[in-house]
Amino acid sequence: MTMWRYTFSHDPLSHTAVEGGEKDDGLSKDCLFCNLIALDSILVTANIQLIDFISRIVKVDADATCEDAIEAFRKERGKDGGITLAYLVSQTFLESTPATLDWNHSSCSSKIIIEPLCRKRQRLYNHNPIKNGINLKRQLSSRSNKLLPYLFERSDIWCDQDSFHITFAVVLEHDHVDRENNCQTTPQVVELEEILTNYLTNMCSNLSLSDLLAHVANSVLQTKIRQMLPSIDAVGFIANGSIMPRKSGVSLSPMTSPPAIPFVAPEGSSMSLDITVDIGKLCKYVRNKNIHSINETTVTISGMIIPKGITLVVGGGYHGKSTMLRTIMVSVYNKVLGDGRELCVTDSSAVTVRAEDGRYVNNTNVSAFISNLPIIGSDTRKFSTREASGSTSQAANVAEAIEMRASALLVDEDVSAANFMSRDGRMRALVMDESITPLLYRVNGLYAKHGISSVVVVGGVGDWLDVPNAVIKLDRYVASDALQKARSISYQFSHNHVQYGGRGVVHRLPWDGDGTPRRRRPVITLFDKSVDVDSCKLSLLDGGGRFSLWQESSNEYNHDDGYDSDDDTGIVDMTKCEQLIGGNCHLFGCGICALWILKRARQKPELDMHDLVSELDIILDGGGGMKSIIDSFVSSKSTSSPILFSLLEQHVGHIYRPRKFEILMALTRMRGISFEELPTEVDEEDMKIKREAEERKRMLAELWANRRHKKG
Repeated sequence: MTMWRYTFSHDPLSHTAVEGGEKDDGLSKDCLFCNLIALDSILVTANIQLIDFISRIVKVDADATCEDAIEAFRKERGKDGGITLAYLVSQTFLESTPATLDWNHSSCSSKIIIEPLCRKRQRLYNHNPIKNGINLKRQLSSRSNKLLPYLFERSDIWCDQDSFHITFAVVLEHDHVDRENNCQTTPQVVELEEILTNYLTNMCSNLSLSDLLAHVANSVLQTKIRQMLPSIDAVGFIANGSIMPRKSGVSLSPMTSPPAIPFVAPEGSSMSLDITVDIGKLCKYVRNKNIHSINETTVTISGMIIPKGITLVVGGGYHGKSTMLRTIMVSVYNKVLGDGRELCVTDSSAVTVRAEDGRYVNNTNVSAFISNLPIIGSDTRKFSTREASGSTSQAANVAEAIEMRASALLVDEDVSAANFMSRDGRMRALVMDESITPLLYRVNGLYAKHGISSVVVVGGVGDWLDVPNAVIKLDRYVASDALQKARSISYQFSHNHVQYGGRGVVHRLPWDGDGTPRRRRPVITLFDKSVDVDSCKLSLLDGGGRFSLWQESSNEYNHDDGYDSDDDTGIVDMTKCEQLIGGNCHLFGCGICALWILKRARQKPELDMHDLVSELDIILDGGGGMKSIIDSFVSSKSTSSPILFSLLEQHVGHIYRPRKFEILMALTRMRGISFEELPTEVDEEDMKIKREAEERKRMLAELWANRRHKKG
């Protein structure tokens, strides 16, 4: 028998827990059956040594010998192998549950139901349809057994360095229980563990060893390519043969080819490149027809890089521009085999920025883009608003991406504010006192000063042809290198000809040091009182993409809608955060991590947001992963976690690990939160640039004054 080990804990949503209050977290095996009867259900975490899992459970087939597979998995898997294994097991687990099993023991006969956390409690919801103002029946919906094609760390199934862990629910069918005869339970615990062991072993044995290693090789390969990007001066790579379009706008499955056209890098372009990647012993398990060649330990892939600097993606409508940007955007994550884009990778620090009308902004330095507002007393170095416009919201998004130390900005003209993106010469001549400095004028200075690249989809504004280092033109979904043509067109018009208010050549302004975001830390002022973070709960709001932070003791909570419609304090709207692609599990993960940041900020007031999220990453990279963050929220009044209760209550069950960028996006969009600045070192180079800009303005003013004097 395989060596599965079990930990049992109270289920916050069991019938007795819901009716009588939260229970202690520990659950003794000596009273397991008594508790199972009283509580309806329990949570079980099973773990097994990874080597035992691979060698004694996973099905060995002709394509992979056990010894070679174990050696390849042990030596090359890294963190990606564990995430991939968790993905495959979770897919198998979803397909095999709910599972009803007989539990025949000495005192009575009963049945147990094994369910994943994301799908459990449907029977219990019928008994308790309303809890804390949330209509649980309304939130239940049919869930697909198909997982998203992205590889995320998750809180219910995970691997640490040596072990594999899976958490699920065991629900007791009370119709089969003799409540009078439930004593002497130690043998019954052993019987239950044997039932669970048989189920888990049989379920996991459906995995093929060669399939597992093929998926692991695919994930490791993507990570290795991503690690190579800085050495080839790129922020992204798109492999030849990739299928970028999806079946439909709501589908994540690749479009069938034909009609989909596989990607081919522009012939003869400096962007076309063959890259060789060393993935060691996993090479023999690689399954991808788009790989150019496979050697003993290396693979060679042909494709197109997205170079550092300013890259434009241009072309006519419906020719594939936004589809390419979408591929670049989601490729910050690893994808599963069969996605069609599994050999497309993007620097993990690339961030999508767009307009977000109505977003909340507090104490953000947007002066690089917004200045001289006609509002008395306004200081755009400390800009705050509860309802940002399209241009101010996009300016705040760019400023926060700089603050988060993004490596690249991903921008689509279609979802951006027009006046923030560009302004042509005729409009400059008509409106000379403009408060907005467009992104077009700033991208080169931003790259020169901070090393932040920009990938911009453009279809209607030719002024952008003045600024790029690379231009990808799409014509009927076929890519070509249009840089030389773009430079020729730019030279015919205004390139290097027009000054912008004494600040430099228009479209290529140097970055002003005053526009660099300051170090900030969050200050908890929600609900106009000090928030007890440990007692906070998260509620998903109707419509998707939003959640609310609230305290159970708060009288401001509305039991019909989940929040008071007259007070939006604590609400976070992430519907426009386009790289948050993991649904409610990703959204909830952002909320939990944002709460952790708030808690840590109170403990260490000297840390800025980047420092705080770096500490969080260290913890998440440790053995406990996302589950350790959930477990860290233990109320001072109880030994159980209100966060876990919220997670299970709302039919989410588990969370995906978000990137640091999405965590900080959740934090900065939390309505009612405040930020205070921390001391920042003076940048001498910034001061020099500022003095030079002031001198240019002075000289220009003198020039105009002399001209007026001569005319007089």
